[in-house]
Amino acid sequence: MKICLKMTGCKNNRYELDQVILWCAQNGAELVTDDREADFCVINTCTVTHVADKKSRQLIRKTKNANPNLKTIVFGCAARMQKEGFKKIKETDYLLGDLSDVIAFLQKKLKKIEKKEVKTDLPSRARALVQIQDGCENFCTYCIIARARGRSKNRPANDIIDEISRHSKNGFNEVVLTGINIGAYGASKTTKPDESRLAELLTDILNRTTIQRIRLSSLGPQYFNDELFTVLKNPRLCRHIHLSIQSGSDTVLKRMNRYYTVADAEGVIQRLKRDIPGIAITTDIIVGFPEETDTEFKETLDFVKRNPLAKIHVFPYSIRPDTLAAAMKQIPDNVKKERVKKLQSLAGKQRREFIEDQLGKTVSVLWEKENEGLTDHYIRVKGKGVVRSVTTVKLMKKNIIDCRLS
Repeated sequence: MKICLKMTGCKNNRYELDQVILWCAQNGAELVTDDREADFCVINTCTVTHVADKKSRQLIRKTKNANPNLKTIVFGCAARMQKEGFKKIKETDYLLGDLSDVIAFLQKKLKKIEKKEVKTDLPSRARALVQIQDGCENFCTYCIIARARGRSKNRPANDIIDEISRHSKNGFNEVVLTGINIGAYGASKTTKPDESRLAELLTDILNRTTIQRIRLSSLGPQYFNDELFTVLKNPRLCRHIHLSIQSGSDTVLKRMNRYYTVADAEGVIQRLKRDIPGIAITTDIIVGFPEETDTEFKETLDFVKRNPLAKIHVFPYSIRPDTLAAAMKQIPDNVKKERVKKLQSLAGKQRREFIEDQLGKTVSVLWEKENEGLTDHYIRVKGKGVVRSVTTVKLMKKNIIDCRLS
Protein backbone atom coordinates (compact mmCIF):
# COMPACT_ATOMS: atom_id res chain seq x y z
CA MET A 1 0.00 0.00 0.00
CA LYS A 2 1.44 3.36 -1.09
CA ILE A 3 0.40 6.53 0.75
CA CYS A 4 1.03 10.22 0.14
CA LEU A 5 0.32 12.98 2.65
CA LYS A 6 -0.92 16.55 2.19
CA MET A 7 -2.23 19.29 4.45
CA THR A 8 -3.27 22.85 4.96
CA GLY A 9 -3.03 24.62 8.31
CA CYS A 10 -0.96 24.63 11.46
CA LYS A 11 1.75 22.65 13.25
CA ASN A 12 -0.94 20.51 14.89
CA ASN A 13 -1.99 19.30 11.46
CA ARG A 14 1.65 18.57 10.67
CA TYR A 15 2.01 16.65 13.92
CA GLU A 16 -1.02 14.50 13.03
CA LEU A 17 0.49 13.66 9.65
CA ASP A 18 3.74 12.81 11.43
CA GLN A 19 1.78 10.15 13.32
CA VAL A 20 0.67 8.69 9.99
CA ILE A 21 4.33 8.64 8.90
CA LEU A 22 5.25 6.70 12.04
CA TRP A 23 2.32 4.30 11.52
CA CYS A 24 3.55 3.61 7.98
CA ALA A 25 7.05 2.88 9.27
CA GLN A 26 5.72 0.47 11.90
CA ASN A 27 3.34 -1.32 9.54
CA GLY A 28 5.25 -1.57 6.29
CA ALA A 29 3.15 0.88 4.28
CA GLU A 30 5.18 2.86 1.75
CA LEU A 31 5.22 6.66 1.79
CA VAL A 32 5.51 8.35 -1.60
CA THR A 33 5.73 12.00 -2.58
CA ASP A 34 4.37 11.63 -6.11
CA ASP A 35 0.55 11.58 -6.33
CA ARG A 36 0.75 9.41 -9.42
CA GLU A 37 2.32 6.56 -7.46
CA ALA A 38 -0.07 6.58 -4.49
CA ASP A 39 -2.96 4.28 -3.68
CA PHE A 40 -4.24 6.62 -0.97
CA CYS A 41 -3.67 10.27 -0.15
CA VAL A 42 -4.31 11.39 3.43
CA ILE A 43 -5.32 15.07 3.46
CA ASN A 44 -5.51 17.05 6.71
CA THR A 45 -7.66 20.17 6.38
CA CYS A 46 -7.80 23.59 8.06
CA THR A 47 -10.78 25.85 8.75
CA VAL A 48 -9.18 28.80 10.54
CA THR A 49 -10.55 31.17 7.84
CA HIS A 50 -12.84 30.82 4.84
CA VAL A 51 -9.68 31.07 2.73
CA ALA A 52 -8.30 28.01 4.54
CA ASP A 53 -11.53 26.15 3.76
CA LYS A 54 -11.15 27.06 0.11
CA LYS A 55 -7.51 25.96 -0.01
CA SER A 56 -8.46 22.63 1.59
CA ARG A 57 -11.14 22.00 -1.05
CA GLN A 58 -8.76 23.00 -3.85
CA LEU A 59 -6.09 20.65 -2.50
CA ILE A 60 -8.50 17.70 -2.56
CA ARG A 61 -9.56 18.39 -6.13
CA LYS A 62 -6.00 18.97 -7.36
CA THR A 63 -4.81 15.73 -5.76
CA LYS A 64 -7.57 13.62 -7.28
CA ASN A 65 -7.19 15.22 -10.70
CA ALA A 66 -3.47 14.39 -10.70
CA ASN A 67 -4.29 10.70 -10.19
CA PRO A 68 -7.96 9.70 -10.58
CA ASN A 69 -7.07 6.17 -9.46
CA LEU A 70 -5.96 7.09 -5.94
CA LYS A 71 -8.41 7.31 -3.05
CA THR A 72 -8.51 10.50 -0.99
CA ILE A 73 -8.85 10.20 2.80
CA VAL A 74 -9.96 13.61 4.09
CA PHE A 75 -10.05 14.64 7.77
CA GLY A 76 -9.25 17.57 10.04
CA CYS A 77 -10.90 20.78 11.17
CA ALA A 78 -12.47 21.83 7.86
CA ALA A 79 -13.78 18.32 7.23
CA ARG A 80 -15.44 18.31 10.66
CA MET A 81 -16.89 21.82 10.50
CA GLN A 82 -18.00 21.68 6.85
CA LYS A 83 -18.95 18.01 6.75
CA GLU A 84 -21.88 18.30 4.35
CA GLY A 85 -19.94 20.59 2.04
CA PHE A 86 -16.96 18.24 1.89
CA LYS A 87 -19.27 15.29 1.25
CA LYS A 88 -20.43 17.03 -1.91
CA ILE A 89 -16.89 17.25 -3.27
CA LYS A 90 -16.80 14.36 -5.73
CA GLU A 91 -13.02 14.08 -5.32
CA THR A 92 -13.48 13.13 -1.65
CA ASP A 93 -13.53 9.32 -1.37
CA TYR A 94 -13.45 8.90 2.43
CA LEU A 95 -14.43 11.65 4.88
CA LEU A 96 -13.22 10.82 8.39
CA GLY A 97 -13.42 12.58 11.74
CA ASP A 98 -9.98 12.65 13.29
CA LEU A 99 -6.53 11.06 13.35
CA SER A 100 -7.65 7.92 15.21
CA ASP A 101 -10.27 7.32 12.50
CA VAL A 102 -7.58 7.66 9.82
CA ILE A 103 -5.25 5.18 11.53
CA ALA A 104 -8.09 2.68 12.05
CA PHE A 105 -9.10 3.01 8.39
CA LEU A 106 -5.56 2.48 7.13
CA GLN A 107 -5.16 -0.53 9.40
CA LYS A 108 -8.20 -2.15 7.84
CA LYS A 109 -6.97 -1.41 4.33
CA LEU A 110 -3.44 -2.68 4.93
CA LYS A 111 -3.00 -5.84 2.92
CA LYS A 112 0.38 -6.81 4.31
CA ILE A 113 -0.38 -8.21 7.77
CA GLU A 114 3.18 -8.89 8.92
CA LYS A 115 4.66 -5.79 10.56
CA LYS A 116 8.21 -4.72 9.87
CA GLU A 117 10.74 -4.11 12.57
CA VAL A 118 11.83 -0.65 11.48
CA LYS A 119 13.32 2.46 13.00
CA THR A 120 10.39 4.80 13.60
CA ASP A 121 11.65 8.13 12.39
CA LEU A 122 10.71 11.25 10.44
CA PRO A 123 13.50 11.04 7.86
CA SER A 124 12.85 14.34 6.07
CA ARG A 125 12.55 16.52 9.16
CA ALA A 126 15.18 18.33 11.19
CA ARG A 127 12.88 19.29 14.07
CA ALA A 128 10.32 16.98 15.65
CA LEU A 129 6.85 18.21 16.62
CA VAL A 130 5.39 17.00 19.91
CA GLN A 131 1.75 17.75 20.67
CA ILE A 132 1.17 18.40 24.37
CA GLN A 133 -2.40 19.68 24.28
CA ASP A 134 -5.39 19.96 21.98
CA GLY A 135 -8.64 21.93 21.98
CA CYS A 136 -9.73 25.28 23.43
CA GLU A 137 -12.59 26.93 25.33
CA ASN A 138 -11.63 30.56 24.77
CA PHE A 139 -14.09 31.16 21.91
CA CYS A 140 -12.43 34.25 20.50
CA THR A 141 -15.05 36.06 18.43
CA TYR A 142 -13.08 35.70 15.16
CA CYS A 143 -12.10 32.04 15.61
CA ILE A 144 -13.92 28.77 15.00
CA ILE A 145 -11.16 26.42 16.17
CA ALA A 146 -12.70 26.00 19.64
CA ARG A 147 -15.69 24.42 17.92
CA ALA A 148 -13.60 22.48 15.42
CA ARG A 149 -11.19 20.97 17.97
CA GLY A 150 -13.47 20.75 21.00
CA ARG A 151 -12.63 21.07 24.67
CA SER A 152 -9.08 21.31 25.91
CA LYS A 153 -7.37 17.95 26.35
CA ASN A 154 -4.01 17.68 28.12
CA ARG A 155 -1.67 14.91 27.09
CA PRO A 156 -0.15 12.94 30.00
CA ALA A 157 3.36 14.14 30.86
CA ASN A 158 4.80 10.61 30.73
CA ASP A 159 3.57 10.18 27.14
CA ILE A 160 5.20 13.48 26.19
CA ILE A 161 8.47 12.50 27.88
CA ASP A 162 8.48 9.10 26.14
CA GLU A 163 7.93 10.66 22.73
CA ILE A 164 10.69 13.23 23.21
CA SER A 165 13.05 10.47 24.36
CA ARG A 166 12.28 8.47 21.20
CA HIS A 167 13.04 11.51 19.08
CA SER A 168 16.36 11.97 20.90
CA LYS A 169 17.21 8.33 20.27
CA ASN A 170 16.44 8.79 16.58
CA GLY A 171 18.86 11.69 16.25
CA PHE A 172 16.70 14.77 16.74
CA ASN A 173 18.25 17.64 18.67
CA GLU A 174 15.21 19.92 18.75
CA VAL A 175 11.54 19.37 19.53
CA VAL A 176 8.75 21.90 19.08
CA LEU A 177 5.96 21.66 21.65
CA THR A 178 2.68 22.25 19.87
CA GLY A 179 -1.03 22.43 20.67
CA ILE A 180 -4.04 24.60 20.09
CA ASN A 181 -3.38 26.49 23.34
CA ILE A 182 -0.20 25.17 24.97
CA GLY A 183 -0.08 27.91 27.60
CA ALA A 184 -3.09 26.27 29.23
CA TYR A 185 -1.33 22.91 29.55
CA GLY A 186 -2.48 21.22 32.77
CA ALA A 187 -5.48 23.50 33.28
CA SER A 188 -9.00 22.10 33.43
CA LYS A 189 -10.01 24.75 30.86
CA THR A 190 -8.08 27.17 28.68
CA THR A 191 -10.07 29.96 30.36
CA LYS A 192 -8.36 29.19 33.67
CA PRO A 193 -4.77 30.42 33.18
CA ASP A 194 -4.03 30.23 36.92
CA GLU A 195 -4.22 26.44 36.58
CA SER A 196 -1.51 26.28 33.90
CA ARG A 197 1.17 23.67 34.57
CA LEU A 198 3.30 24.38 31.52
CA ALA A 199 6.29 25.37 33.68
CA GLU A 200 6.06 22.04 35.53
CA LEU A 201 5.96 20.13 32.25
CA LEU A 202 9.01 21.97 30.93
CA THR A 203 10.89 21.24 34.16
CA ASP A 204 9.94 17.57 33.80
CA ILE A 205 11.21 17.49 30.21
CA LEU A 206 14.48 19.14 31.23
CA ASN A 207 15.01 16.69 34.08
CA ARG A 208 13.98 13.49 32.30
CA THR A 209 15.21 13.92 28.73
CA THR A 210 18.48 14.86 27.05
CA ILE A 211 16.97 16.72 24.10
CA GLN A 212 19.29 19.62 23.28
CA ARG A 213 16.76 22.26 22.24
CA ILE A 214 13.11 22.77 23.21
CA ARG A 215 11.04 25.28 21.28
CA LEU A 216 7.55 26.46 22.21
CA SER A 217 4.79 27.30 19.78
CA SER A 218 2.34 30.17 20.35
CA LEU A 219 1.56 31.34 23.91
CA GLY A 220 -1.01 33.84 25.17
CA PRO A 221 0.20 36.54 27.63
CA GLN A 222 -2.29 35.39 30.28
CA TYR A 223 -0.51 32.07 30.79
CA PHE A 224 2.81 33.50 31.97
CA ASN A 225 3.64 33.16 35.67
CA ASP A 226 6.79 33.38 37.79
CA GLU A 227 7.52 29.66 37.39
CA LEU A 228 7.33 29.91 33.59
CA PHE A 229 9.56 32.99 33.44
CA THR A 230 12.11 31.11 35.55
CA VAL A 231 12.21 27.90 33.51
CA LEU A 232 12.44 29.83 30.23
CA LYS A 233 15.90 31.02 31.34
CA ASN A 234 17.24 27.48 30.93
CA PRO A 235 19.66 27.45 27.95
CA ARG A 236 17.97 24.35 26.52
CA LEU A 237 14.84 26.43 25.95
CA CYS A 238 15.13 28.26 22.64
CA ARG A 239 15.31 32.03 23.02
CA HIS A 240 12.15 32.45 20.99
CA ILE A 241 8.61 33.10 22.20
CA HIS A 242 5.72 33.54 19.80
CA LEU A 243 3.44 35.71 21.90
CA SER A 244 -0.16 35.69 20.70
CA ILE A 245 -1.07 39.39 20.96
CA GLN A 246 -3.49 40.04 18.03
CA SER A 247 -4.00 43.75 18.82
CA GLY A 248 -2.46 46.61 20.78
CA SER A 249 -5.84 48.12 21.63
CA ASP A 250 -7.75 47.11 24.76
CA THR A 251 -11.12 47.84 23.18
CA VAL A 252 -10.30 45.66 20.17
CA LEU A 253 -9.06 42.88 22.47
CA LYS A 254 -12.35 43.06 24.32
CA ARG A 255 -14.33 42.69 21.07
CA MET A 256 -12.07 39.76 20.19
CA ASN A 257 -12.88 38.15 23.58
CA ARG A 258 -9.22 37.81 24.42
CA TYR A 259 -8.36 37.07 28.05
CA TYR A 260 -5.64 39.70 28.63
CA THR A 261 -5.00 43.41 28.33
CA VAL A 262 -2.41 45.46 26.49
CA ALA A 263 -0.67 46.02 29.84
CA ASP A 264 -0.49 42.25 30.38
CA ALA A 265 1.20 41.75 27.01
CA GLU A 266 3.57 44.65 27.59
CA GLY A 267 4.57 43.28 30.97
CA VAL A 268 5.41 39.88 29.49
CA ILE A 269 7.49 41.42 26.71
CA GLN A 270 9.47 43.62 29.08
CA ARG A 271 10.21 40.81 31.53
CA LEU A 272 11.25 38.36 28.80
CA LYS A 273 13.66 40.92 27.36
CA ARG A 274 15.05 41.64 30.82
CA ASP A 275 15.44 37.99 31.81
CA ILE A 276 16.70 36.49 28.52
CA PRO A 277 19.21 38.60 26.55
CA GLY A 278 18.76 38.32 22.79
CA ILE A 279 15.35 36.66 23.00
CA ALA A 280 13.23 36.86 19.85
CA ILE A 281 9.64 37.75 20.64
CA THR A 282 7.41 37.28 17.60
CA THR A 283 3.68 37.73 17.25
CA ASP A 284 0.57 37.81 15.07
CA ILE A 285 -1.47 40.98 14.73
CA ILE A 286 -4.88 41.22 13.06
CA VAL A 287 -5.48 44.54 11.30
CA GLY A 288 -8.91 45.86 10.39
CA PHE A 289 -10.83 43.84 12.95
CA PRO A 290 -14.56 44.69 12.81
CA GLU A 291 -15.32 48.21 14.06
CA GLU A 292 -11.60 49.06 14.40
CA THR A 293 -11.32 52.85 14.47
CA ASP A 294 -8.37 54.97 13.38
CA THR A 295 -7.67 55.58 17.07
CA GLU A 296 -7.66 51.86 17.88
CA PHE A 297 -5.31 51.13 14.99
CA LYS A 298 -3.01 53.92 16.18
CA GLU A 299 -3.03 52.29 19.64
CA THR A 300 -1.71 49.11 18.02
CA LEU A 301 0.97 51.03 16.12
CA ASP A 302 2.01 52.82 19.32
CA PHE A 303 2.13 49.52 21.21
CA VAL A 304 4.49 48.04 18.61
CA LYS A 305 6.66 51.18 18.65
CA ARG A 306 6.96 50.99 22.45
CA ASN A 307 7.71 47.27 22.37
CA PRO A 308 9.95 46.42 19.39
CA LEU A 309 9.45 42.81 18.29
CA ALA A 310 11.70 40.41 16.39
CA LYS A 311 9.05 39.56 13.81
CA ILE A 312 5.37 40.33 13.28
CA HIS A 313 2.98 38.38 11.07
CA VAL A 314 0.45 41.01 9.96
CA PHE A 315 -2.94 39.73 8.83
CA PRO A 316 -5.88 41.71 7.48
CA TYR A 317 -9.03 40.52 9.24
CA SER A 318 -10.81 37.88 7.20
CA ILE A 319 -14.41 36.87 7.90
CA ARG A 320 -14.78 33.41 9.37
CA PRO A 321 -18.45 32.44 8.88
CA ASP A 322 -20.34 31.24 11.97
CA THR A 323 -18.35 33.45 14.34
CA LEU A 324 -19.54 36.48 16.32
CA ALA A 325 -17.11 38.80 14.55
CA ALA A 326 -18.68 37.95 11.19
CA ALA A 327 -21.86 39.74 12.32
CA MET A 328 -20.01 42.88 13.43
CA LYS A 329 -19.59 45.99 11.28
CA GLN A 330 -16.81 45.25 8.80
CA ILE A 331 -13.94 47.53 7.82
CA PRO A 332 -13.64 48.39 4.10
CA ASP A 333 -10.91 46.45 2.28
CA ASN A 334 -9.09 49.59 1.17
CA VAL A 335 -8.81 50.74 4.79
CA LYS A 336 -7.52 47.34 5.87
CA LYS A 337 -4.93 47.34 3.07
CA GLU A 338 -3.63 50.75 4.06
CA ARG A 339 -3.36 49.77 7.74
CA VAL A 340 -1.63 46.49 6.86
CA LYS A 341 0.89 48.43 4.77
CA LYS A 342 1.69 50.79 7.66
CA LEU A 343 2.15 48.02 10.21
CA GLN A 344 4.17 45.84 7.83
CA SER A 345 6.53 48.73 7.19
CA LEU A 346 7.11 49.14 10.92
CA ALA A 347 7.43 45.36 11.39
CA GLY A 348 10.04 45.11 8.63
CA LYS A 349 12.10 47.89 10.22
CA GLN A 350 11.99 46.17 13.62
CA ARG A 351 12.95 42.81 12.07
CA ARG A 352 16.04 44.34 10.50
CA GLU A 353 16.97 46.12 13.72
CA PHE A 354 16.64 42.90 15.73
CA ILE A 355 18.90 40.96 13.37
CA GLU A 356 21.45 43.79 13.11
CA ASP A 357 21.64 43.85 16.92
CA GLN A 358 22.64 40.17 16.86
CA LEU A 359 25.43 40.53 14.29
CA GLY A 360 28.83 39.51 15.57
CA LYS A 361 27.39 37.31 18.31
CA THR A 362 27.97 33.57 18.57
CA VAL A 363 24.65 31.73 18.34
CA SER A 364 23.33 28.17 18.39
CA VAL A 365 22.20 26.85 14.98
CA LEU A 366 20.19 23.72 14.18
CA TRP A 367 20.99 22.62 10.62
CA GLU A 368 17.75 21.86 8.76
CA LYS A 369 19.64 21.35 5.49
CA GLU A 370 23.34 20.93 4.77
CA ASN A 371 23.53 24.61 3.82
CA GLU A 372 20.73 26.16 5.89
CA GLY A 373 19.93 26.36 9.58
CA LEU A 374 17.85 28.06 12.24
CA THR A 375 19.25 29.88 15.25
CA ASP A 376 17.70 29.33 18.65
CA HIS A 377 16.24 32.84 18.38
CA TYR A 378 14.64 32.18 14.99
CA ILE A 379 16.99 33.70 12.45
CA ARG A 380 17.46 31.65 9.29
CA VAL A 381 21.09 31.44 8.18
CA LYS A 382 23.19 29.86 5.47
CA GLY A 383 26.39 27.96 6.11
CA LYS A 384 27.48 24.36 6.30
CA GLY A 385 26.48 21.68 8.79
CA VAL A 386 25.17 18.16 9.27
CA VAL A 387 21.36 17.95 9.12
CA ARG A 388 19.86 17.83 12.66
CA SER A 389 23.16 18.74 14.30
CA VAL A 390 23.50 21.82 16.49
CA THR A 391 26.62 23.96 16.21
CA THR A 392 27.65 27.46 17.19
CA VAL A 393 28.05 30.08 14.49
CA LYS A 394 29.20 33.69 14.53
CA LEU A 395 26.29 35.64 13.07
CA MET A 396 27.42 37.77 10.16
CA LYS A 397 25.51 39.85 7.62
CA LYS A 398 26.66 37.56 4.80
CA ASN A 399 25.01 34.47 6.29
CA ILE A 400 21.57 35.98 6.97
CA ILE A 401 19.00 34.65 4.51
CA ASP A 402 15.58 35.56 5.97
CA CYS A 403 15.91 39.33 5.89
CA ARG A 404 17.56 41.87 3.57
CA LEU A 405 19.80 44.11 5.64
CA SER A 406 20.86 47.58 4.60
